[in-house]
Amino acid sequence: MLLKTLIVGLLIAIGEVVNGNLRVRYLHKKYGVKRAKKISFLSGIIIIYSICWFTLSWVEPTNYVDCLIIGSVWLVIMISLDILFGKYVFKMKWHKIIDDFNILKGNLLGVGMVFLFICPTIVFLFIK
Repeated sequence: MLLKTLIVGLLIAIGEVVNGNLRVRYLHKKYGVKRAKKISFLSGIIIIYSICWFTLSWVEPTNYVDCLIIGSVWLVIMISLDILFGKYVFKMKWHKIIDDFNILKGNLLGVGMVFLFICPTIVFLFIK
């Protein structure tokens, strides 16, 4: 189960990198930063849920604890990816990386991470 969880986590990471790239390249110019973040948040939720829906039966969790473990692994992958990309690809300062998770500043990344963590449990409710 762990290997399959990692594979799906990487698939989600690829989907979210593409989503973020589209936000910065196109949505920022068309809608502005604030609105682009909201649109990107919704498309990110759809990406996460869709990938989870189509792959969770392949990962084969047997109970809700397995789903929480899967969500935890995906959460670690995505937080690591966000920090690594922010720090080493985009050369962001630590305070800016931390601000990306701050909902009080209009950033929805933290909410998205919570959804990523609980998504396997939500999907498991429907496919069980």
